[in-house]
Amino acid sequence: MLGSKAVQAFRQFSTTAVRRGHAYEGPGHNLPFDVFSKYKFTLYTALFFSSGFGLPFLMVRYVRKRSG
Repeated sequence: MLGSKAVQAFRQFSTTAVRRGHAYEGPGHNLPFDVFSKYKFTLYTALFFSSGFGLPFLMVRYVRKRSG
């Protein structure tokens, strides 16, 4: 009894998720940035990862300069 209700709930959720997911638009349409311009995507990706990687180094530089 409990198992059949769980299966039914899962089926209802999965069909609703597909309906709301706009699955027929193709990949990349549900992202908040453009992935179809190769150079723009490369630039944004590089800026995103370099800012995250460089932030700790900038923080150490700031602390060392402030205390020095």
